[in-house]
Amino acid sequence: MKTYSLAVAGLVVLSLGLSGCSDEPASTSSQNEAVNTHEVTVTQVQLGTVPVLVSVPGSVVPDQQARIASRLMGNIQTLPVQLGDHVKRGDLLFTIDPQDINSQISQARAGFQQAQAALENARADFDRFNQLLREESVSRQQFEGVRLQYNVAQENLAAARAGLEQAEAQLTYANVRAPFDGVIVQKLAVAGDLAAPGNPIVVIENLRSLSVQTEVSQDLFAAIKVGDKALIQVDGVTELLEGEIYSLVAAANPRTRGHTTKLSLPSLENVNSGTFARISFIRGERQAILIPQTAVINRAGIEGVFVVTDDERVQFRMVRLGAQKGADVEVQAGLDMGESIVLTNNQTLVNGDRVVTQTAIMERSE
Repeated sequence: MKTYSLAVAGLVVLSLGLSGCSDEPASTSSQNEAVNTHEVTVTQVQLGTVPVLVSVPGSVVPDQQARIASRLMGNIQTLPVQLGDHVKRGDLLFTIDPQDINSQISQARAGFQQAQAALENARADFDRFNQLLREESVSRQQFEGVRLQYNVAQENLAAARAGLEQAEAQLTYANVRAPFDGVIVQKLAVAGDLAAPGNPIVVIENLRSLSVQTEVSQDLFAAIKVGDKALIQVDGVTELLEGEIYSLVAAANPRTRGHTTKLSLPSLENVNSGTFARISFIRGERQAILIPQTAVINRAGIEGVFVVTDDERVQFRMVRLGAQKGADVEVQAGLDMGESIVLTNNQTLVNGDRVVTQTAIMERSE
């Protein structure tokens, strides 16, 4: 960044060609020159430094993505969500026909009731044989057989209760809900299709938490580390973003030989996963001519600056721009060191205009 402090460098004395002995009026050209004189701020073209960048393509990826499948086998009864729908955590995504589950619950409940009745009979036999044993009307062996049947009946009831609870729990899986706030990005079935465990029905992504993913070469992978910053340009986003590396995969992709790298992104609006991005890793600095971006104007689609000539006139000069650095921009061609360029009031200038200059003293911060 640069700070500018204005110091008056001097006023141009304009010769209007007037003679002290002449009564003739000023010429038309002198009047035009007076009208076309502008007060401007100028600065000298200087060297600065810009980062050396290594750029690679990448894409925006969600930090949260869920491929939602049914835990039950059955026909999809309702599927109300559509592609692009925003859903909240707990919102209904789809339902599975509960007919088969209800049948299982009915069978499990019948088995539980039978186990209850069997336990009651076994308990009655146990109580009766216990009394007969005290009266020495039955043998110990007979009593032990009845007690064993009683214990088995208790275990059978516990198993039947667990089966009923499990069957009833299956019913809750018939209604599938969103696990987090997000957007429906894929819809892989329609109502009436057969759902099966492991086969996704919809895909939901959290687009409020996004990252950028890319693959880097072995050389670049060896030079970067978690926590390093990088510049990111995302399609559809005008501003240049800064991201931080948070994931580096050491194992190379066997097909591309690249290493998967992920970088954080600031919160963005109207950006979807899969959007193209270009990531520029900073690998040092180089010297370059830097000028304030305010000096650059566009005339008929041509970018250029106004250069102040020795006779305090301005001339439009086409320039080729390069990398941006804060409020400055690199000039790759069109300017030479030490030339004076106009910073302010440059939108109305035309070639040949005279200027009264103030110099902006540029203090470069490290």
